[in-house]
Order: sequence, then C-alpha cells, then structure tokens
Amino acid sequence: MSGWVASCKVLNTGMRTVLDISLAGDVVMTGWTREVATALSPAVVVELPGPTFEGLLSYPQPISEIILKGMARRYARLAEHVVNIGRRGAVERTAHLLLELAHRINAREKDGVVSFACPLTQADLGDALGLSAVHVNRVLKELREGGFVSFRGGVVEIYDRRGLVELASFDPSYLELRSV
Repeated sequence: MSGWVASCKVLNTGMRTVLDISLAGDVVMTGWTREVATALSPAVVVELPGPTFEGLLSYPQPISEIILKGMARRYARLAEHVVNIGRRGAVERTAHLLLELAHRINAREKDGVVSFACPLTQADLGDALGLSAVHVNRVLKELREGGFVSFRGGVVEIYDRRGLVELASFDPSYLELRSV
C-alpha cells in the first residue's frame, strides 16, 4: 500500500541479493518463492491469507487481475535486473536502476532536475546491483562528477536525464504492462 520493500534471497552465509524493490501498489511475493521481504522505509502491506498463487482463482476477479498484473510487472523487472547484472557495467547498471526508480515513482522534473526521496543505502544498492558498497560509492562519485546524478541524504537528484538514459541504454517500456 505504501513504502519501499526489498524482496531478497538470503544465503546461508547471511549474504543477500535484492531481487526486486517493491513500491506502493506492487505485489510482493514471499511464500513459495522463499524470498525475504524487508521494509526499506515505513511500509503498509496487505497480506492475503493462504497460498496466494494456488488460491488465485478463488479470489474475486478484480483481486485476481491485480495479482496477475503485479506478477507480470515484477517478472518484467526481474528479467531486466538479470540483464542489468549480467551485461551492463557498474556505472550503467547503477544509472539504469536509478532511472527505473525515478520512472516507477513518477518523479517529475523541476528546474531541470529530477529529484526523489530514496531510502536505499549504498549496501542496499550494492545488493541490488551485484556490487560491494565500496564499489557503489565509487560509481555514485563517478556519476556525480560526470554531472549526471547525485545521491545524498536519501535524495536522488538527476541533473542530466537524457545523458543518463543514453549512458544506461534505458528504455522504460518493460515497466509498462501493455497488450502486444
């Protein structure tokens, strides 16, 4: 309903990978996916009783549709995240994730800057990007010195959105659920 939630896989060693960052209106899956949901900010969630996927057909149609569309959106984000980690460099994947988050929360440009509150720590970013927190720090410094973006005090400011889009090869069409 509100807030930011990380869906994670946690290894026996305690290391985690952030698979997805859910925002207000997103479907968070845990049960059969064996993921751990961690609130990154104060969050309000609605828990559906019983096994959600198996009971999908027993829910009223509007709720089933919300769940199915939410799962489709999540799958599209997960597929893009796999490409991000597997094929983009550290700078590009960081830029891509920041652009994705800005798009998903509908951040608007004001005075030439796209700005939004972001509760992610450098450790959270690292776990989502497959990077160490130290490497995330270096990448954010590189993006800041390049005049693209800054991330300080829980606020992301994108100064050169077009340049960042080009740098990251960001195409937000995967975030839109449309019929083909």
